[in-house]
Amino acid sequence: SALQHDEITRHRSHSIHQLFNSSALAGTDTAPLSNISYHFSSQYAASFYVQYYGTWTNTQISIINTLIANIGNTTWFNIQKTYYYQATDTSPKVNTAGPLTLGGAWILSSGLGNALTGTIIPNRFIYYINNGILPNDPGGIYLWLNSASVTESINYMYGFIGNAGRFIGQGCDPSAINPTLSPNDDLGVDAMASIIAHEIVEAMSDPFGNAWYDSNGAENADKCAWNFGTVSQSPNGANYNLLAGGRYYLIQQNWNAILQACAQSA
Repeated sequence: SALQHDEITRHRSHSIHQLFNSSALAGTDTAPLSNISYHFSSQYAASFYVQYYGTWTNTQISIINTLIANIGNTTWFNIQKTYYYQATDTSPKVNTAGPLTLGGAWILSSGLGNALTGTIIPNRFIYYINNGILPNDPGGIYLWLNSASVTESINYMYGFIGNAGRFIGQGCDPSAINPTLSPNDDLGVDAMASIIAHEIVEAMSDPFGNAWYDSNGAENADKCAWNFGTVSQSPNGANYNLLAGGRYYLIQQNWNAILQACAQSA
């Protein structure tokens, strides 16, 4: 049967493909700063279901799971609460309140090989959901995370995020801020953490690409991509700006819908 979860496919034309940014090499952002506005469509207070594909250590999985399970309790996530749902222009505004939860995490067999092409990832989502391997959650958001050992020729679709570990300093990580050391001692996975946070807030405020965006089509986190604001030094000497679940992270800012500006907290 057909895949029922359209939210899985939202990234065919939205947001995550913009996260390779040559400006990241200089630690700057070139996103347009026009106001973001609401266009009367759905939002999600979602559970996230994470699939780990390839070779992952327990520590690497813990870095990601801890972030997803705890980021909803941070002042950074309070920025997301400036967004709201409204059925019509005369209906009450219902602000995002959460919760944001880690619905589950799965370590997948590497039987698909180390070079994923074409429709392999979306077809596996269809198979896993339709066969009960993943929960059938109409309000769920599903992430597929590849380890650094896996290559892909698709352009970041279906909530897919690759590991930048083999491409440090090439526009997929905050190398201008943490060139050789990251808060959790894993440059690739720490770089994924910021991209995951980016996708979490966009998937909640604009799941189908028709709710919250600006005149250029940019979603909230797009407008602040590669902006990290004020940073502090973590115990290992790396720069960080977010503490969640006892771990340190370097996470990009998010766009505050009230202030119409990038922010680090609210």
